[in-house]
This record gives sequence, structure tokens and C-alpha cells, in this order.
Amino acid sequence: MTANGLPAPAERELLHERKVHLSGFHRKDGLWDLEARMTDERAYSSVSAEKGQIPPGQPIHDICVRVTVNDDCIIKSVSASMNAVPYHTCPGALASLANLEGATLGRGWRKRVEDDIGAVKGCTHIRDLLIQVATVAYQTIPIWHAQQHGDVFQSLDGRPPSHLGTCLTWAFDGPVVAQLYPEFARSSNDTSGRECPPR
Repeated sequence: MTANGLPAPAERELLHERKVHLSGFHRKDGLWDLEARMTDERAYSSVSAEKGQIPPGQPIHDICVRVTVNDDCIIKSVSASMNAVPYHTCPGALASLANLEGATLGRGWRKRVEDDIGAVKGCTHIRDLLIQVATVAYQTIPIWHAQQHGDVFQSLDGRPPSHLGTCLTWAFDGPVVAQLYPEFARSSNDTSGRECPPR
């Protein structure tokens, strides 16, 4: 086993490394900043059609995104920087980000990103970062509020929290939901035909 828990690999050589870093910040004005950064580097000297020779370790991409939202995850502003890109036309994709102001990070976010800045209206890498920003918003905002009020595992509106039913651990018929959210748990041999509780 390796340090990351994976089986020991065959003998190999690192050629390319993409790093993605995401952070959530609570601002003094009460808003929230969600930031994402993606870098691509090669471990060998490569040739770019526009930039010529790129030495090992020099970023091919270095792209950052900041999304500022309120407590309801409504977007107040979006900004991005392209510190390293392969083509001079890439920064032209930044203009479409203004279309996302006023949108909500939540259900339908992926479609909103595709509709507003998809395909040739935007940048593939920025779209990928924005999709991940929504998960950072969830890990940052509601969980922080719940921790402050001591109601981490309580339903505030009588409905199942949105993460229930989204993976194996949060299955409605699983042991974790039975322990933490017994009011929403159901038996795995429930043959009544009823649906999982609405989310």
C-alpha cells in the first residue's frame, strides 16, 4: 500500500499533474467567498502551438475562480483570473461569468452553468471549477451554521436534508440514516411501494 491507501503501483514516471484546490471563507460583512484554483503542469519540456517551448514545471493552466454568495447561496459576484493559459483567446471566456450573478448554488446549478457559460460561451476549466464550488458551499455554509447552533443532525423544516439518498452511506434504508435521522429511515425490505421521503 502507498501513503494514499492505494495499492503499490508498477514502476512509472510522473508526466502530468493537475492540482485542484477549493476553499470556503466567511467574510466580515457576512457574505461567503468560495474559491477554486486549478493548475496543470508537465514534468517534461513540451511545445505549445502559441507559446513555443514550455519548460518542466511551468504551468500550462493556472486558473482561479471566486464566487461570493449570501447565506441562501445566492450569487452576489463571480470573478476569475487566468494566470496561465495556452492561448491568447482564453481570457475572452471571462466575460460570460457575469451571467451567473443572481443564480443560486443548489439544485439545478450544473444546468445553469451549462446554459449560461457552456460550450463556446465560456471555458471548460472554469465550468469544472464552478460545479465543484457548489459542493464547497454546502461543506462551508450550512454546516458552519448547524455547528454554531448545535443542530448538525436535525431537520429544520421537517423534510429530509438534501444529502439523504445521494450515496451509499446516506441511503434511506442504511444504518447511518437510521442512527442520525430515524424519522426518515425506512426498512430495506419495505414492500409498501412508497417512495423515499421527498427532499
